[in-house]
Amino acid sequence: MATDGTEEEQVEALKEWLNENGTSLIGTIVVVLAVVFGYRTWETQTRETAEAASAIYEDLVAAVSVKPLETPSEKNLSTGNFLANQLKTDHADSTYAHFAAMHLAKIAVEKDDLDGAVKELQWVLANDPSEMIKVIVNLRLARVKFGQGESDGATALLDSVKPGAHMSSYEELRGDILYAQDKHDEARAAYQRAVNAQDSANPMTQMKLEDLAAPKTTVAADKPEQDGEEEG
Repeated sequence: MATDGTEEEQVEALKEWLNENGTSLIGTIVVVLAVVFGYRTWETQTRETAEAASAIYEDLVAAVSVKPLETPSEKNLSTGNFLANQLKTDHADSTYAHFAAMHLAKIAVEKDDLDGAVKELQWVLANDPSEMIKVIVNLRLARVKFGQGESDGATALLDSVKPGAHMSSYEELRGDILYAQDKHDEARAAYQRAVNAQDSANPMTQMKLEDLAAPKTTVAADKPEQDGEEEG
């Protein structure tokens, strides 16, 4: 009897608790279900958006990619330009859009449209790229600025980020800028830093360094011989 009474009491207690808390419990369950299904919907939409951006980017690469020493046809360039701008408009915060703008910048440079290249690269920097992409785009933008004769602007870009694995390329460009400014000692130091940062030797960088190290020795060796000729 005691056991039955205890069970009855437990049942009554459960009924009473449900009467008092049933509504809030149901509400909690509804909220939890909404969160779960909402997250799954968001996850699905995110995946589908990423897949759509990926497909557009693949079409873009196919349109503008050519064999070495060849150039894309005007039709393919037009298609690539359309797809790139579609990515920039519909998926501006995606890596695919950033790569698309970088493609447009490369094409602009090849067409000697440096202003167009600057516009595309600045668009990438303004749309929250990853740190890795930011370093690469910053370097390309500095090269274009240098090509436009804006040495100070190019140097400022080189100073604005930590180049990390791209230290050699950054220092080589810094050396090119300093050399153009007739700052040969500083250019030599920059080229040396570029060489030191290389995992494997780059003949072009080494040549730039050696060209700056040689002139004084050559001139000094020539002078005595010229003086002797004059005396004779």
